[in-house]
Amino acid sequence: MNNKRLLRNLTVIAFASVFGMTILFSGCQGDDQLGLDLQPPGELLNAEKTDTFSIVAYSKKEDSVRTDETSQSIAGFYYDPVFGSIKASFCSQVRLSGVDVDFGDNPVIDSVILHLEYYSIYGNSKQNNRLTFDVYELQNSISVDSTYYSNSPIVAGQKLGSKTFIPNLKDSFYVGGIPLAPQLRIPLDKNFGKQIVDAAAMGLMSDNSTFESFFHGFCVIPSVQTMNGSLLSLDVMSVNSGLTIYYHNDTDTLDYSFAINQACGRYGHFDRSFIGAAPDFINQINGDTSLGNQNLYLLPLAGAKVFIKFPYLQSLNSDFSVVINRAELIIPVDENDITEPTFPRAASLSLANINDEGANAYLPDQIYGETTFGGKYDSDTKSYRFILTRYIQDLLTGGESDNGLNLMVSGASIYGNRVILNGPENTNPMRLEITYTLIN
Repeated sequence: MNNKRLLRNLTVIAFASVFGMTILFSGCQGDDQLGLDLQPPGELLNAEKTDTFSIVAYSKKEDSVRTDETSQSIAGFYYDPVFGSIKASFCSQVRLSGVDVDFGDNPVIDSVILHLEYYSIYGNSKQNNRLTFDVYELQNSISVDSTYYSNSPIVAGQKLGSKTFIPNLKDSFYVGGIPLAPQLRIPLDKNFGKQIVDAAAMGLMSDNSTFESFFHGFCVIPSVQTMNGSLLSLDVMSVNSGLTIYYHNDTDTLDYSFAINQACGRYGHFDRSFIGAAPDFINQINGDTSLGNQNLYLLPLAGAKVFIKFPYLQSLNSDFSVVINRAELIIPVDENDITEPTFPRAASLSLANINDEGANAYLPDQIYGETTFGGKYDSDTKSYRFILTRYIQDLLTGGESDNGLNLMVSGASIYGNRVILNGPENTNPMRLEITYTLIN
């Protein structure tokens, strides 16, 4: 049996031990001990630890992210002195709340309101900055079954309304004396309401399919009036969100609400500009990869990701078989980032393997779950950590293609939080800590 086959067989045995013992003892030990008690005591005497492996890391532009039918929608504008500016818009269909809609005899429109619940603000919210949102009729038809990205165009038609306001999470909207979560409430043109009423009279609101051919949906687009601003996280599928027509007819005063739900096609569009961003960030994403040695930049919403590779791992291979007891990637944040109070760091990061097609793929260590795999920001150590034991073992045995890793902000299509990280040559560097055993 040649050395390569022997090494593979030993690796299979090691993996079986890791997997079986981890399941058996997962409730009896902390994550920091994972893998360290999987070797016989005699072999652990030969365990070695190192964190001196070279790391290649640098920031890259993210061309686009998928934005259709996300858990929330993002809208707004702000300027970040490190990362530049973003303008976030979205569009959505609406659904009938019943079939064969009838507004009664001689309906008269009192008002039309687009109401969208919001629950978080990111950016210069402490400066009481005003935001202006314009609402347009959507010209292009969309489908819940289609895939859309942050660079998918939104074709805006007739302007339906506009609203300037100061976002405030302490605001409440009252219905029947009951306080509801804060809402962005945009009054729309009464003529638009009349068009809806007339459509019902013509049988165009008999069902959703017929109605969608008449009204494709709406889009919310921020009007950029200041370099400050913020992003709103909108819970568009909340029962408190929707499009409501208030009207009266010959017999009563009524309202009719259109819902935004899981049956609605919906997607976001992000316009990014790096004008006015920090030179180190701009030069790095434009190809000066050496700048990543000191600092790295992660920006969600189709901004920037970080490429990571471990070029000299094979130096571990020798005349001995190598079993990785534990491998942990530690990524400290830049504690000198003076913009962090205004633009808080990302709560968690995600790490993906790059497959042979260049696409993101799962890492084998993710089988243990998020708690063990890692990625959450630790405010005590001011860092993010990932367990990469199985991935590193696979690289050493040739069971994994060495195409590198992509580091991204978790939820990069719905969260605005960015972060500046320390690179591998910083005084408090990104590093790969490996504990391993050499077996004869």
